[in-house]
Amino acid sequence: MDFNRTEFDRTLEEGMREAAEAIVRRCHAVALTGAGISVPSGIPDFRSPGGIWEKFDPMEYATIDAFLRDPAKVWEFFVELDELLLGAEPNPAHEALARLEAIGLLDGVITQNVDNLHRQAGSKIVVEFHGSGRQLICPGCGGRRYPEPDMQIPPVCSCGQAMKPDVVLFGEPPRSAPWKRRRSWRGDPGS
Repeated sequence: MDFNRTEFDRTLEEGMREAAEAIVRRCHAVALTGAGISVPSGIPDFRSPGGIWEKFDPMEYATIDAFLRDPAKVWEFFVELDELLLGAEPNPAHEALARLEAIGLLDGVITQNVDNLHRQAGSKIVVEFHGSGRQLICPGCGGRRYPEPDMQIPPVCSCGQAMKPDVVLFGEPPRSAPWKRRRSWRGDPGS
């Protein structure tokens, strides 16, 4: 079968029009995003060829047990991830979601990404289900959080424990606090 660009463009345009009409018909709409939205920004999907899991075994570098056992080793992964994320810029998909929120057609974004690109694009209501790479947390003193400063690796909390980026590692439960954000979404007075 030959690729027909005209037919593809027509199908894509029709799909976008249907999606826009569906959003306008809804009282409340939320975008759910994952790794795919950030690939055009230069952040490869971790599991795909060329992804970060080719270089770092997730069971060795991305579990809470590995972090507690050897924070300095796990920070090798965090430093490389941070360099990858800092070089990324929001792409048109991030910007489109921010515009939809700004004009009142989208209540917010729920993302598993830790790259902060939705916020950089201008989205105000962003639930980061797996946390944020722009903040540090101390697992030793009950979750004390710090903005990510330039400091030694691994950074150490005032309690003496090594800190980590406020991201969910394998073996940790997903964040429950972001769901409390729901009450501030447009039109929802409760919970």
